[in-house]
Parts: sequence; C-alpha cells; structure tokens
Amino acid sequence: MEPEQQFKWALLLIECMKQLKAEGLGFTDQEVVPGLDGDPNGMFAWFICGHHAEKEKFELRNAIEALKTKMRDAGFPRSAIDTLRGGVTSETEIQAGGGRFYFFR
Repeated sequence: MEPEQQFKWALLLIECMKQLKAEGLGFTDQEVVPGLDGDPNGMFAWFICGHHAEKEKFELRNAIEALKTKMRDAGFPRSAIDTLRGGVTSETEIQAGGGRFYFFR
C-alpha cells in the first residue's frame, strides 16, 4: 500500500482538525494517532493547547462533537466516526513528558 493511501484517513482527520482550529475552537496544534494499517476506525485525536491553563478551559466533549461533524462532512465511514477517541493536552505537558515522540507513544 502506498504511504499516502495508508494514511489517507489520518491526513483527512488532520485537515478536519485544522478547519476547527481556523474556526477558532481554541487549540494551537493537533496530533492524530492512526492505526498503522490504514483503517479509519479507532483513531485518536489530540487537541493541543498552548499552556495548562488553556487546557483546563478547553471543552473536549464539544470539540469531539464538532470534529465528528467535520468527519461526516468529509465522508468518513460511520464506524470511524463512532470509534474516534480524543484527548486534550498542552505544549507545556508535552515538553515535560519528553517531547512529542515520547508523549504520544
């Protein structure tokens, strides 16, 4: 499988998250953890805020629902939308955890 095809759904989810960010949802970056087999089911979406205080104010439940709407609009299979999981963290927590490579393992 070609790399762009293998990560098609992950890249599309990143685009959905970028749309939410551009709409002012209140996070500064994102991280998507897909399955390595290209399956759109069971992906994990991280919303990354700048600082811990911003993370505390972030409404994860609303963000996940908004992301699921974007996923529906983008043509994700229903099963991928149903199995999406998400979390929120901050840049400061990521750095304290050893950086992106270590934090998102």
